[in-house]
Amino acid sequence: MTHSKKNGISRRAFIYLSGLLAAGLGSNPKSLAQDLSNKSSKVSEWNKLLAEINQFPLLEAIFSRRSRRFGWGMEIPKGPMQYKSKLPPTPLDEFERAVIIASGLGVSGWHHGIPYSAAQDGLCDYSLRYTGRTFPGAAGIGNVDLFYTDDTGTYFVSTKDADGKESWAEETLTNAEHLIKEVEEKTTQISNERVSPPRAAPHYSAHNLWNGNTEGSTLFIPAANVSEQLLAFLFIVVGSGYTVFDDNNQQNAGSLDKFIKDGLIDQKRKYPLSYLEQYVLSTSAVEMGMLGHNMALSLQPLGLGGWFYSGINPFSVMGLSASKGIPGLGFDFERKEGWGVPNPVGIEGLYECYGPPFHADMRAATESLLEKKYGTGGTYDSKIPGPFRDSNMKGQASRPNDAIVDCVVEVAQYIYDTYGKFPGTVPSIFVRYYVQAHRLDIDFYDKHFKSASYLDTHKSNATRWMKKILNRS
Repeated sequence: MTHSKKNGISRRAFIYLSGLLAAGLGSNPKSLAQDLSNKSSKVSEWNKLLAEINQFPLLEAIFSRRSRRFGWGMEIPKGPMQYKSKLPPTPLDEFERAVIIASGLGVSGWHHGIPYSAAQDGLCDYSLRYTGRTFPGAAGIGNVDLFYTDDTGTYFVSTKDADGKESWAEETLTNAEHLIKEVEEKTTQISNERVSPPRAAPHYSAHNLWNGNTEGSTLFIPAANVSEQLLAFLFIVVGSGYTVFDDNNQQNAGSLDKFIKDGLIDQKRKYPLSYLEQYVLSTSAVEMGMLGHNMALSLQPLGLGGWFYSGINPFSVMGLSASKGIPGLGFDFERKEGWGVPNPVGIEGLYECYGPPFHADMRAATESLLEKKYGTGGTYDSKIPGPFRDSNMKGQASRPNDAIVDCVVEVAQYIYDTYGKFPGTVPSIFVRYYVQAHRLDIDFYDKHFKSASYLDTHKSNATRWMKKILNRS
C-alpha cells in the first residue's frame, strides 16, 4: 500500500465538494461544527479506519511526518501566503482523539524495570512504577501525563498507574469501541470550556496567533511532575554514595557530615545540585517529547493536520492569569521574591507536586513516595501483579534503610528551605510542549506547495468529513 499517492476522489470532484460545503454552510458554520462534535460516527466506520491504520507502515509515518499547520477554518490574514479557508472548523471525533491519545501514552503492558544495580543488594528498586507505556521513562519513574482541550472542554488523562497486565494492544488495536472506552476510563473532565488565552502576546508567539489552539482543533498538553522525578532520583544518588553539593552556594546540600562520617556518602564524590536538577528536567522533557512525537506520528495514518510545537505561553495555559479572567488548566502557583517566574505546584486532588503546599514538609513528601513504592498495594508489594514470572521477585526489593531515607530527606528539605521550592532551580511541574491536531485544508497546500505535501490519508479524511457535513446540513 502506497499512502503517499493520491487515490479515490478526483481533484475536480474534491473542489466541487469544497464548493458545495462552503455554499451550504450559510452564515453559521460554528453551530454545524458543534453539532458534529456531539454525534458519534458509526462503529463499523471506526473499525474499518482502525484496520487501515494497522496497515500503515511505521517508516512511512516517520518519513511523511510534517508540521502541517493550516487547518479548516483558519486564515493567514496577509503576506505572500495569504489565504482563508473555505471549510468550517470541525472537531475531531472520539475515535480520532482516542487513537492520538493511545499513541501518546497508551498502556503497553509491564516494563522490565532495571534488573541489577551494583549499588544495591536484591532487586534494583529505582522504578517507581512498572506500568509500561508507549514512550520510555527514566529509571521507570514514569511521571508524565496529559491534558487536552477542545471545543467541548478541558480534560486530564492519566495512565501512569494503570494496570499493566492488560496491554491495550491486545484488544484496542482491532476494536475501536474498546480503544475509546480505555481512553475514556483514564480521562477526567476538569472544565466545560476550552483553555483559550487571548490571541495576543504574551500568550501566543507571533507565528502561532493565527493557528494555535484554534476553534475545531484539539490541543494536547503533556505535563511532567519534576518534583517526583527529583525525589525518586535522590534515592538513586544517595544510595550510590554521592554527596549532593549545592554548587550555587558552594556548600553541601544540607547537614550531611553525619552521613559522610558513617560512610553512607562520600564527600569526594560530589554531585552538583544544578546538574542534578538540569538532569531531571531534561529526562522529563525528553519523555514529553517522545510522547508528543508518537502523537504526531499518529496524525499521518489518521489523515489529520497538526504539529508538535511550543509557541503558546505555558503559564497562560496552566492558569497563571486566572485572577485576570484568563482561566487555564487550574494550576496553583507560588511566587517569591527573587524568582524569575512563578512556580507551578499542581492542581489539588488531581495533579500535585511532592512537597508543600500538598505535604507538610519534605519528610512527609518522601514518606508519601516510599508508601507508593513499598506500602500495601505499592509497586514492590509481591501481591500486586508485575512483569516477573516469579511472583516473589518484587518482594526482593527492600525499603531503603533509615540512614538513606534520612539523608534524602535532609537534602530535599535543604533544597526547599534554601530555594523556597522543590526542585530549587527548575519548575515543580513542567509544561512547555504541545501537539495540535486539526483537519487539514488541502486546498491551501495545493495552492502553495509542491506535490506530495500531504498524504492520501489527508485527502480521504477531508473528503469523508465534507460528505458527513453535507449529508447532515
